[in-house]
Amino acid sequence: MREAATVTDEKRCLGTNQDGSECSTGSALLLPSGFCFAHDPARGLDRSVAGTLGNLKSNAKRRRGIDVGSLETAADAKRISAKLVIAIAAGELPADQGRTALAALREWRQAYEADELEQRLAELEAAQKGRAL
Repeated sequence: MREAATVTDEKRCLGTNQDGSECSTGSALLLPSGFCFAHDPARGLDRSVAGTLGNLKSNAKRRRGIDVGSLETAADAKRISAKLVIAIAAGELPADQGRTALAALREWRQAYEADELEQRLAELEAAQKGRAL
């Protein structure tokens, strides 16, 4: 029966983790400097770029969009507001994007209501002129 080979002499990264413990990255992932990618002092800019790209990719997955339907009436605005609030609370929509969407929706609703009032006023004025004749 063969004994299992032990890997006690395997090279490890020369770096240390934030908690002070030794890095456990094995020799397969070591760079020529003796450090892993995360600890190599010469790779700081590379790590920064990798982190930025990683954030862009993960944010793109979250930005898949929320189907809110059409926006034609005040009831639609109310329905969309509810969907946005739920999406923000569930983490499907970043809070800053949600606040922007809700502010735009608020502006739309105010413009919609002002337009409705102008149309009603015009109808009342036309009806009043019709009675005066």
